This record gives sequence, C-alpha cells and structure tokens, in this order.
Amino acid sequence: MITNNGTTYTAKMHYILRQYWVDETDDKIKSYAMFGGGPELLLTILLLWLIFVVKLGPNIMANRKPFVLRKTLMVYNLMLVVINVYFAYTAAKWLDYGFKPLFDRLPARNQWSDKSVAEIPDKIIYFYTKLFDLFDTIFFVLRKKSNQITFLHVYHHFITPILAYMVLKLCPQTTIFEIVCFVNSIVHTVMYSYYLLSAFGPWIQPYLWWKRYITRIQLLQFVVYGVALLMAIYYGQYNEHPIALQWLGTGQPFVFFYMFYRFYVNSYNKNKVQ
Repeated sequence: MITNNGTTYTAKMHYILRQYWVDETDDKIKSYAMFGGGPELLLTILLLWLIFVVKLGPNIMANRKPFVLRKTLMVYNLMLVVINVYFAYTAAKWLDYGFKPLFDRLPARNQWSDKSVAEIPDKIIYFYTKLFDLFDTIFFVLRKKSNQITFLHVYHHFITPILAYMVLKLCPQTTIFEIVCFVNSIVHTVMYSYYLLSAFGPWIQPYLWWKRYITRIQLLQFVVYGVALLMAIYYGQYNEHPIALQWLGTGQPFVFFYMFYRFYVNSYNKNKVQ
C-alpha cells in the first residue's frame, strides 16, 4: 500500500513538473531549445544563478578586489540597448502598431494564422534575452556592488524568465505578452542607455541627472500592465489563459508597482517610507 501511494505521488509530481508542460506545449514551440520538455533546465539555471548571486559569489569575492569591467559593461549594455530597440519595434509589429484587437478571444488551441506562426521565433528569442539579463546581477557580484543586489532586483530577474517561459509554453498567442514586450523593451532601452553612459566614468555623471525618471517610467509600465490585465479580465480573455498562468501572473503588476514605489521613495524622497 505504501509503495502504491509512493508510486502515485511520484507519478503526480512527474506530471506536474514535466509531463503537464510537455502535453500543453504546442508542437510549433517544442522544437526550440528549452521548450521541448519541462521547466527543469530553466529552474536549474535560475537556482544556480540565485545561489551564486546571493551566497557563493559574495563569498568568493569577500577577500578579493572588485573587478572593474568597464569595457565589458559598455559592450553588454550596448548589446541590451540594441536588443530592446529591436524588440520595441518587433512588438509594435505584433500589435499591428496599435490596431490589433487587444482583448478578443484567444485562438483555439493549435489554431495559428500565418502571422502568428511567423512571430514565434522572435517571441522565443525574447525569452532568451531575459536569461541574458541575469548577467546584470553577476556583474554586480564581481564588482562587489552588494547594495544593488536587493530583494527587488533578485525577484525581478528571477520571476521574469519564469513568466515568459510559462506564457510561451501555455499561451503563446496572448496579447498581454505582446503588450508587456513592447512596453518593457521601451523602458529597458532607456534604462540600459543610462547604464551604458554611466560606464564612461565619473565625468559623465553630471549629465545623468535623469536617473530618477527611469524608476518613474518603470512605475508607469506596471500601471500599463495592471490596466491591460484588468481589461483582459473584464473582456473575458484572461479566463481563457491556463490556470497555472493566471495563478502566478495575476498579482505581478501590483506587486512590482509596490516594490518599485518603495524603492523610489526610499531612494529619492527626503521623507522616506518607514
């Protein structure tokens, strides 16, 4: 009896952690790296990253001088500026430059237009860029910028690839993903442009007075996400998303808005939130 219960439990866990994701992934998505099976590879990457940036990396760097990495950061940030400009334009095309009906019913499973099929590669690449973003925190560790490795920063970089992965596995044609990609790419273009310029050294700092406005733009993006989410719920489209995606994704715009608001107030206002 114990063996049977153990076997049943193992089978359920295998289904939840792998087979569910295999069964629910459209065949057009399965051919791409990391999308043919379950989320075990993604979770392994994220957990190794988390261990490094929170514990292992700081311990390794404890008795070492910080790396400067100025040229590396310039190249890295320039690459991300180019990537995000590209995806702002690409997502605008996905949305038909604002003329796409945003909250119509989702297409039936395995029902794809030629346009939707052509969009798949770029959507997959967009997910890969969220893994590329993880180097942000690795560079903070190597430069011993521990003050920048906040809970907000770690949570943001950890949860974003998971959400993108879930959307592409379970609901790749949702317009919410396209809206998020468009808005986030604009915000990241501004943000990584700032990081790129700041890497030139102290002489340019007087010209970077607009740093605080980056957080304001980030707050605005979460307002846009929240409105888009509420609109999708109102028109019934969000109810067509798989329950796993609804469960994890529903509160994220509001959680992020709260955390970024706290960051903004604590960073720039004299009367800080206690």
